[in-house]
Amino acid sequence: MCASELREPYYEALPTNLKPIHYDLSIYDINLKNDTFKGEVSIDLDVLQPTNELILNYRDISVTKEDIKVTNNGDNIKIDSIEENKSKEYFIIKFNQTVESGKLNVIINYNAIIQTNMAGFYKSSYEDQGVTKYMLSTQFEATDARRAFPCLDEPLLKSTFKVKIIGDSNWTFLSNTPVESETEIENGLKQVKFEQTPIMSTYLLAWACGEFEYIESFTKENYNGKPLPVRIYTTKGGYIEDAKLASEITPKIVDYFSKIFEIKYPLSKLDLIAVHSFSHNAMENWGLITYRSTALLYNSEKSDPSYKQKVAYVVAHELAHQWFGNLVTMKWWDELWLNEGFATWVGYTAVDYLYPEWDIFSEFVSTSLEQALELDGLRNSHPIEVPVVDALDIDQVFDAISYLKGASTILMISKYLGTNLFLKGVALYLKTNKYSNATSQDLWNAISEVSGKPVDKLMNTWIKEVGFPIVNVGNFEDGLKFSQSRFLNGGDVSEEDTKSKWWIPLNILSENSIGIDSFDKYEIDYKNYQLGDSKFKINKDTSGVYRVKYSDDILEKNVIPYFEEFSSRDQVGIIADFAATACSGNNSTVKFLKFINTIVPKLKDDYVVWLELGKNLGNFANVFTSKDSNESIKTFLQNVYSKKAIEIIEDLQKNKIDDSDFLKVKFRSEILTKAGRLDIPKVYEFALELFNNPTTIHPSLRLFVYTAIASSSNFTQEQFNEIMKQVTNPTSLDSRELALTALGSTINPEFIEKLLNSLIDPKILPPMDSHFLGKPLSLNSKTKYKFLDFFLQHYDSSFYKIMSTNMVVLDRFIKITLRNYSLQFELDKINNFFKSRDIHGFERALKQALDNIKINENWLIRDREEVEKFLTKLD
Repeated sequence: MCASELREPYYEALPTNLKPIHYDLSIYDINLKNDTFKGEVSIDLDVLQPTNELILNYRDISVTKEDIKVTNNGDNIKIDSIEENKSKEYFIIKFNQTVESGKLNVIINYNAIIQTNMAGFYKSSYEDQGVTKYMLSTQFEATDARRAFPCLDEPLLKSTFKVKIIGDSNWTFLSNTPVESETEIENGLKQVKFEQTPIMSTYLLAWACGEFEYIESFTKENYNGKPLPVRIYTTKGGYIEDAKLASEITPKIVDYFSKIFEIKYPLSKLDLIAVHSFSHNAMENWGLITYRSTALLYNSEKSDPSYKQKVAYVVAHELAHQWFGNLVTMKWWDELWLNEGFATWVGYTAVDYLYPEWDIFSEFVSTSLEQALELDGLRNSHPIEVPVVDALDIDQVFDAISYLKGASTILMISKYLGTNLFLKGVALYLKTNKYSNATSQDLWNAISEVSGKPVDKLMNTWIKEVGFPIVNVGNFEDGLKFSQSRFLNGGDVSEEDTKSKWWIPLNILSENSIGIDSFDKYEIDYKNYQLGDSKFKINKDTSGVYRVKYSDDILEKNVIPYFEEFSSRDQVGIIADFAATACSGNNSTVKFLKFINTIVPKLKDDYVVWLELGKNLGNFANVFTSKDSNESIKTFLQNVYSKKAIEIIEDLQKNKIDDSDFLKVKFRSEILTKAGRLDIPKVYEFALELFNNPTTIHPSLRLFVYTAIASSSNFTQEQFNEIMKQVTNPTSLDSRELALTALGSTINPEFIEKLLNSLIDPKILPPMDSHFLGKPLSLNSKTKYKFLDFFLQHYDSSFYKIMSTNMVVLDRFIKITLRNYSLQFELDKINNFFKSRDIHGFERALKQALDNIKINENWLIRDREEVEKFLTKLD
């Protein structure tokens, strides 16, 4: 398409002279041996401006001129030609006349491919009593509806849909809406028609077929005069019992969202289905939500308890999309955060509503806010609203900025305004824009109208500019001084970087009241205020999207002495800020390590605080571990974990595990898993005892046991085989993920070679799970260099070939593995390797990985000598 045809100057979009109104779609001749199917699509369009052509998106679809029929207001239109642009994924139907007005209808018969790469209309294999079977499902976000039928595949081009599928009479057929009719036809086939959908975007259309069964529950509230039926579908073969948790919580969440959004769930049914092969965690198709099995199914007797929380959150996140994304949709993918950031925040809000005892927002600070800040502290980060030019650019913005920074900014403004008032604004936004498309500005306008605050002005820098600030806090004779500047993980802030100014809610925690709640200048003085020796912290509950650096005086007098008195969220924020400023050079690493030594003896059994501590110590160990420092760093970590780990083991040896305290279960798993890698004799002996008696392993301890065994120098072939069985033939839903994570800790050269080879053997390791092994191999000091060499050596022939068919998989793999290196020669090796290769589809992830390596290297060079001296003294 030429520039004059583009709706906006910067991105590739379809012309606006034709607007789709309705699709009738038929899918038939489904052939699982050849992986093919046929389809017919009839598209009704309004003619908004005169045109002599129709442009449609397609991919992996065969269409000929003879297969197309076009009418305008009922009159046939002759087709001159079809022009295909496969690289840009569209074709142009050229008419022999100009269509001036009225209705246009196009009917296309086509041939297409059943995909095997978890995109478009694709199949998943699974075993049922030793027999390989298949299920079929769709994944259309962001631009893969075009793999299943020719369409105008953009979120703004909403339409209604009616779907008809012909397939095996033994199959169950599902789509967004209820079945309208079902008819048996010849040759063991049946035809299923579905009711018309509401107006929606192409990426939300969905269908699935296979040998399914379901468990059903109902909402407490009425929808269209009666409770809403909620069904959790699985393939037949013993999975349905694992659907009970989702069946229990889904109706409650639907009722909760219907209440807080002030709009009832708009469809007449809701189905959730577990899909055996799935690249993400889930997809919010309206009325038919698809899930990776471990994100929907949970078995209390077999699953790690952490997966209960995962299921609750992912179910809530996708249900939020039924309103925020499906009912109201962003206009273009540059505002993806409107979907994902909001669904992330309100997903946590729903989990907090269901399970207040989990204190889920404390974990949000560690797992979501801090992850967002880590990514956004890179030069190659991007704004929350980010330009998106084409399909491969879209996939790259499904990242921690869109999801987690987006969610964190929403948490920040909701805390400032008050959550209830903020949700009133959200409800107004949804009512105003339902069944349509909207922008960030529309959201801010609605919240501003309800709150009376200039929310768009407050949030403008947070949404439209890259990065976030660090707030420096100083204590002077006449009061406090606050200043802000952009924070970069590497500390290399230039004059250009300091031009942004953020509105910053200070949310001050102090024993004495202070009359300032925010500031939007480079610096401000708050005079006539003395802290004395009292407790003090800004960014209470760590709900603001920024880092804090206190002057040494405040840190020593007002923060560290009162560390035990702060909330979990505040303790997480203090640890994270201290670690980040050590890495950036705003503080020294030795100061951070001394701080750790000070607080560890006083730390309570608080899961989220230990989680944050473990993340930052792991990052430190990854960067600073070398042949010379390996033992001293291990000794330091042993001093952190040994006492707690042994206390837990002694308790477990005396008392039966009590599952009632969910956070205690997670705390125990966190401590033991970290200690399991540290050659602590009592910890290894306990793990070995459990491993040799597998029926005694509590689900929450499997990762610990496998990790302790796999990371030991005594790891045997028999033990390797036992853990590897959980990869090839998992005995529970989460076994493969846990086993891969543990196996990545091995130090045995023979097993390292086998594990590396499994990364490029889809028969052993499905590509959708490769990152569970790749990440620990890239972090393990005994495997990381072999992993890098193996990855580069086999990139062209295997990794790219296997993973690039679904670029999300390759992008994710590169994102979480290559960032874990720290030396210049590694940086040069990776950089030089990719200079001669096409990196479109993961260029941002690669640049971010290279950023991380530079930061790690600078951190190591700057503080290595001082760290080594400090650790030597401890020995």
